[in-house]
Parts: sequence; structure tokens; C-alpha cells
Amino acid sequence: MSWIREWLTDEGPDRAAGGRPERPARPERAATPTRRVPDAGPNGPRTTPDDEGYPGRDLGLPEEGPGSVAPPLPRAGQFLLDLLIGGLVASAISFPAPAYLSLAVWAVLVTLPVAVFGQTPAMVLTGLRAVRVDGDGRVGVWALARTVSLFFVVPALIMDRDGRGLHDRVSRTVVLRAR
Repeated sequence: MSWIREWLTDEGPDRAAGGRPERPARPERAATPTRRVPDAGPNGPRTTPDDEGYPGRDLGLPEEGPGSVAPPLPRAGQFLLDLLIGGLVASAISFPAPAYLSLAVWAVLVTLPVAVFGQTPAMVLTGLRAVRVDGDGRVGVWALARTVSLFFVVPALIMDRDGRGLHDRVSRTVVLRAR
């Protein structure tokens, strides 16, 4: 349950103690006015820019274009497209396909390609990519934890300020625009 504490306090292996990433951040804009924001965490108040930033800023990602955090709507479309592809493949294997077979095919279609390539078939079509935030970018075996979390759907709906769902936080990944 330590990941819940990490989520609530915004600390963990992919964050430094002050809520910032361990990798160097992009250079700040010149003379950005700041204000104090109350923080319930153990580190006390922290200073943030008035514009509140953008998703992925704390991870050192660009605001727009390739490599930026994917918005929720394309991610939801990708999720539904993966479900549809899983159902179609399950139907091709066994018609009419029982629901558990569709879920099993979906789990394989989501886990293996993300572990190896960082993309599901629907991610390729929608121009998205999953990468690790604390390593070389390869998701690897963490794709299994990500898929198990997605079975419950709700973790994908709980997002932090960097646009990462709870399933992304558990697997220490972020979904980026590939193009």
C-alpha cells in the first residue's frame, strides 16, 4: 500500500522529495511570477508558477507535439479501440465469443505489445506510446501491473497533474504523443 502514500504525497521513485522529477527539468521561462500554494505534504508549502504549468511539465516533457503527454480523450478512444480489436480477435477465434475470452485476448493485446514495443495496436493507430519515466523508456514487465490495474477501469480515471492515471503511476509510465 506504499504506492497509495506515494500517490497522496506525490513522492516516490519517479519523483524527488520535493515533488519534482529526478531528471533535470527544462529551463524555466524568464522571470515567471510565482505564488505560494499550500501543500498538505510533509515538505510544507511549495512555489509554483501562476500559469499552473501543463501536464508533463514536472516530468520535463514538452507542452505540445511529439513527446508531450497524451490528452484524456485520445487515450479513452485508444482504450475503446483496443477493446474492440480484442473482441474482434476473440470472435474470430470462437464465434460467438464468450466475454471472458474477449477480456483474455484484450489483456494479451495490451500487455505483450506494451511490454515489448511500448504500444498496443490501437496506440499505433492513434499515435500514442507508453514509456517509463524512471528508466530507459521500456515498459517491460511493468506492463502486466498496468494491465491488471486497467481491468478495474477506475484507476485510469483518477489522474494526477501530469496527466497520468493511477495505472500509470503504479507502473511508473506515462502515455505520450508519438506523432
